[in-house]
Amino acid sequence: MYCSKCGAKNADTDAFCGQCGAKLAAAPSSAQGGAENNEVLPPPPVMDSRAEFAMLRPPESEMRPLTKAAYSIHDSEQGVAVSGALSVLFVGLCIGMIANLLAIFDKMSKLTQSLKTSGETYLSQNIYEQVGGDHTMGLMWLCLLFAVLVLLYIVVGKLKLRLKKINRKEKKFKAKGLFIDV
Repeated sequence: MYCSKCGAKNADTDAFCGQCGAKLAAAPSSAQGGAENNEVLPPPPVMDSRAEFAMLRPPESEMRPLTKAAYSIHDSEQGVAVSGALSVLFVGLCIGMIANLLAIFDKMSKLTQSLKTSGETYLSQNIYEQVGGDHTMGLMWLCLLFAVLVLLYIVVGKLKLRLKKINRKEKKFKAKGLFIDV
C-alpha cells in the first residue's frame, strides 16, 4: 500500500507510513481480526534525527523568505549562536532607535532656536541661513537613519518570532516522544 501523504510504499499490514509517519488509510481493522485477537497496532515510527523532523515542514516553494531564513538558521550547527546574536542585534536596534530619536529632537530644537534668531542685517541673515541649513541637513540624515533602523527592527523581530515558532513546534514534537536527538 502507498502512503497518501508522501507516496512511500508500505506493507499492507502497516498502520503508519515508514517514511513520514502518517496514518495509512487502510490500517488493520477489527474486521480483519486486529482488535479481536488482542493484536496491538505498531506505534508510529520514531524520528531519529533533525533531518527527519525537517520532513514535516512545508515545502520551500510555499515558504516566505524570512521563514526560509529561520529554518536555515534553525537547521545550522550554529543556530543557537545566531539566534543569540539576533537577540543582541534586536536590543541594539532598540537602543539605536531611542538614541536616534533623541538626536532628532536635539536637532529640531537647535533648528527652531536658529529660526527664532532675529536680525535684519545682511550678516545676520547669512548666519541664519547657514545655521538653519546645517541643522536641516543633519535632521534629514537622522530621519533617514531612523527609517533604516525601524526597517531592520521589523525584519530582525519577525525573524526572531519565526525562530521561536519553529522551536515551539520542535518542542511539541519532542514531547510526543517522536523525536530522538542523536
